[in-house]
Amino acid sequence: MILQSLKKELLIVFSDLHSIAVLFIMPLTFMLLMTFAMSGREADILSSISIYTEQQEPKEHEKLYLNYLADLGYQFSDDADSATASLTFNHNFNDNVLASDATGLINIKYSSNASLPIQTVIQQHLELSFARVKLHLYMLETEELDADLPLDQQMQLIIKQSDTSELITTSTTGALLPVISYSIPSWLVFGIFFIVLPISITLVNENQSGTLIRLKTFPINMYTYFFTKLAAFYCISLAQFLVLLIIGLRLVPLVIDSPPVAYSQILHIIPLGLFICLSAVCFASIFSALVKTFEQAIVLGGGVNIILAALSGFMVPLDVMPPSLQQVAQWSPMYWAADIVKQNMFNTNIVSSMEPILLLCLFSLVSLGVASFLFSRKIRDLLWN
Repeated sequence: MILQSLKKELLIVFSDLHSIAVLFIMPLTFMLLMTFAMSGREADILSSISIYTEQQEPKEHEKLYLNYLADLGYQFSDDADSATASLTFNHNFNDNVLASDATGLINIKYSSNASLPIQTVIQQHLELSFARVKLHLYMLETEELDADLPLDQQMQLIIKQSDTSELITTSTTGALLPVISYSIPSWLVFGIFFIVLPISITLVNENQSGTLIRLKTFPINMYTYFFTKLAAFYCISLAQFLVLLIIGLRLVPLVIDSPPVAYSQILHIIPLGLFICLSAVCFASIFSALVKTFEQAIVLGGGVNIILAALSGFMVPLDVMPPSLQQVAQWSPMYWAADIVKQNMFNTNIVSSMEPILLLCLFSLVSLGVASFLFSRKIRDLLWN
């Protein structure tokens, strides 16, 4: 019966362009767009930032400051309206650069189009440039820097002197860019949980066409029918997981010039799909047993998935969210599922994933229990038109 049900559901799903779009095209599109959007290098970002300065003829120290900004990759605009930020030097900037009690020597005004991350980057570079100017002038004053050298050579010496990157050792897990290890698991899980729409729409269609009420008159256990349908969609979800996993970890990294995950590591992640897909199908079964119309399926099923994705840190990185929302994310099945994939993209020790796996299994059992209760009520309320 399971094989026959699987064949039937496969024919229904793959004959419906909307189901194919929801299960494959939509998550793949999100993977590509979001990964590509988040993969911008700092040099590319800075080249798109323009700064306007009100001083048309900057003084000596002001010009030095602007040169250090330009060395970081900033562009300067002649139009304040089109600039990302407007920079104004205080009238006594030249005289108080080295003063220990000086305040308000530079004023920066951001445009309404400048996002908070961009403002943070600019602020950090403004402070870095200021520190380099102060070091430059101090070393000239103490004659540690040769004043007869060309300005660009003086600047390179100061930049080298202030560079502390060699003093800090950074250790990373795996060879992938952070955007890959963050984005791919998130949108992979997001796509898997959208199995809610095909399941719900199929059950709504069978309800509205009278299929369920006819089955009710046959000597068939309706619970067996319901669980067989879920088993068929579970197999579809596993196939979806496999396709999205291979494309996400092998092809998507190539788009942003990042090394793909090794096939040996992908083989280690595949068994985890058993638990992820189980939780997604069981969660979807609640909505399939609850909704009565196509509109309810789309709004309720799709809406809850989007809210869960937002709360799980898919759309905004979890570490920049308020602590209260970070606590909420700890109870999200999407968060648990994505966490499993992230951990096992580099770490081959499945023991570290046991806690989220157990949580997903418990969540699946509870969801299946709720879905069984709702489906029994749906069957009990069936009436001939």
